[in-house]
This record gives sequence, C-alpha cells and structure tokens, in this order.
Amino acid sequence: MIMTNIDRPSWTRTVDFTPGLYLKVRRRTTRLEIADVAARIGTIPHVPEQDRVEWLERIEADLVPVSPNTIDQLARVFRLDLQVLAALAAIARGERDAALTPRICRICACSWRLPCVRGHEACAWVDGQDLCTACDHPLSGAAA
Repeated sequence: MIMTNIDRPSWTRTVDFTPGLYLKVRRRTTRLEIADVAARIGTIPHVPEQDRVEWLERIEADLVPVSPNTIDQLARVFRLDLQVLAALAAIARGERDAALTPRICRICACSWRLPCVRGHEACAWVDGQDLCTACDHPLSGAAA
C-alpha cells in the first residue's frame, strides 16, 4: 500500500525505535535486568550466563540482529509484540519506510496488539501522541 500525505499517522513519533531498543524497553517495562533474562533463556549449545548477558547487550544495542530462536526465547521471558518487532527489523534493513513505524508507546513500548493491562482494562492512546494512557501519569507505572 502506498501512503500519501493524507495517510500519514495522526500521532507524533518522539522515539525512533529499533529492534534492540524495543526489546530493551519491553524488558525494562517488566522490571527485569539483563542478567535476569540471561538466566532464564536457554541456548544450544550451552553458553555461560555471562556470555549470554554480553550477547543480549549487543542485541539491545543493535550490534547484532536478533534471531528467530532468540525472539522465541525472549518471548517466553517477557511479553513482545512480534509484529512490531518484525516491522522494526524491516525498517532497520531498509525494507520498509520508517513513516510506517507501528504506534509504540515511548515509555513502555506497548502497542495496540499488546496493550498495558490493569485489572481487566487495557490502555488506550493519548490523542496525537506515542504515549499510552497507562504511562500518561508519572506515578502510574505501566503494567505491560
């Protein structure tokens, strides 16, 4: 689908998410340190935990691409929107226009497919912003 100026998003993007930054923000939203994640993911063959920490740091810094197996392991540890991650990876490879970046909350990196949930209520979008209603108030603390 070709976008015209009329089709541009009606919200303002303030963070240029990359695959690594998206993973880092999602991890931090769940209040996990990188060592916590490294301890919870498996590798074949076995890789020592400190090496897994360094490997995850390189992924989050976008120094190495994240593989499908790694995505599967990370998704077992914290919630990810796989379609958002795939879109960000396509943008990083130059296969997709950055203007088509999915709407991602600049604070918690939730999306409309993976909203923050409090009780039984999902967050929504603050009008015209890349901010969800759960992150709109400084004391709210997103529960993605």
